[in-house]
Amino acid sequence: MATSASSISGGSTLDVKALASQLVAAERAPLDAQIERESAAVETTLSALGTLKSALATFQTAVTNVSLLARFQVRSATSSQPGVFTAAAGSDAVPGTYNIEVSQLASAQQLASGPYAGGSTAQVGSGVVTLAVGGRSFSVTVAADDSLASLRDAINGAAGNTGISAVIVQATDGARLVLSARETGAANTLTVSVDGAAGGLDALAYTGGQPGAWTQIAAAEDAIVRVAGFERTSASNTLSGVIDGVTLTLASADAGTTHVLTIANDTDTVRKRIDAFVSTWNAMQTAVAGLRRYDVATQTGGPLLGDSMLLGLEAQLRRGLTDVVPGLSGERSSLAVIGITTGIDGNLVVDDAKLGAAIDGNFDGVAQLFGRTGGVGFRLYNSLDAALSSRGGIAVRTQALAGQQDRLADRQDAIDARMQAQLARYIQQFTRLDTLLSSLDTTSAYLDTQLDALSAMLKRDK
Repeated sequence: MATSASSISGGSTLDVKALASQLVAAERAPLDAQIERESAAVETTLSALGTLKSALATFQTAVTNVSLLARFQVRSATSSQPGVFTAAAGSDAVPGTYNIEVSQLASAQQLASGPYAGGSTAQVGSGVVTLAVGGRSFSVTVAADDSLASLRDAINGAAGNTGISAVIVQATDGARLVLSARETGAANTLTVSVDGAAGGLDALAYTGGQPGAWTQIAAAEDAIVRVAGFERTSASNTLSGVIDGVTLTLASADAGTTHVLTIANDTDTVRKRIDAFVSTWNAMQTAVAGLRRYDVATQTGGPLLGDSMLLGLEAQLRRGLTDVVPGLSGERSSLAVIGITTGIDGNLVVDDAKLGAAIDGNFDGVAQLFGRTGGVGFRLYNSLDAALSSRGGIAVRTQALAGQQDRLADRQDAIDARMQAQLARYIQQFTRLDTLLSSLDTTSAYLDTQLDALSAMLKRDK
């Protein structure tokens, strides 16, 4: 008997490992295929739920801006002369017009010392210089060999300095130390006092009034503004509370002339929010349609075709969108009456002229339609919030699928372990068979030899 060319050892007639592996592969193939099918189905559903969740979350962001009446309390503030003042209006600002006169801007005091012909390296004397602004003071010590630049650096670097900046200005007649209050207003006046002065340092003393060695570049002054004829002063050029919900920013003085501030409903912002509501609803509809589609030509369906959770959620959102808002008159009781209708594909269609007229003509009515309790935005936001919550259908389904993935992984591990054990058993069995076949092959060869010898001996005897 001839020996196989695939033998793995001398005298062997079988490729034991290859034969065992082939048998195990054939045995595990249907098991692996089942796991792969179930895993693919889980992954497909998880991906579909992720797509749905993303579409709903994007829509919820847009719905948030129209879900409460407070979201519609956006106001625009328009100045007839922005070069004099501008304004910003909060939600509590009342629409109306106001006469504004800016008589004076708030300014920060600024002082310049006398000239030092030696420049920034000129010595200024010695002693202790105490500087104060708005009731806050700090001191710096000046040594006899300190320069004007040293004094500047000591002022700017002083630990207690929270309100004064010092710079050196190089002029034709020499270097000047310039002190500036960091805050505007009449209360933030500068004072400079000197103790133990020597070498001319006392020339830097300044307590207001006649500056002496100092020149006042700018005075510390409050802003003066008149609103509806009533005066208001401020240490800052930004004033809040003069008009409820309005912040004024003064740009320049124009004493004796009034300009008009107009506070109005911010229809542009509200229109943008409603447009975003419509566009994200349509994007959500497109995403959902892809999840529940059915292709007649290929007879294939989307991953959530016929899914009860999706069908229920869609029905709830459609009701929230189209049902009449309780408590409102027919003129403003549904989206259709302001120019937002639903097409046959579920997408929203906007009549721009009709919606614009509704917002301009009945701003509060549009706000009620969307934002009041039971309004379109209010209902949709609550439905979306429930669907996207940790206890909502998407989260519960996702958790269940994640558990299914874990169980499939466990099944795969069990199959791997069982097949590994089976492989070991097959190798053991086939090894014994191979040993037996090798022994039989050896015996057969021995018998052939003996028979050949016997035949030859019989021929000689004849």
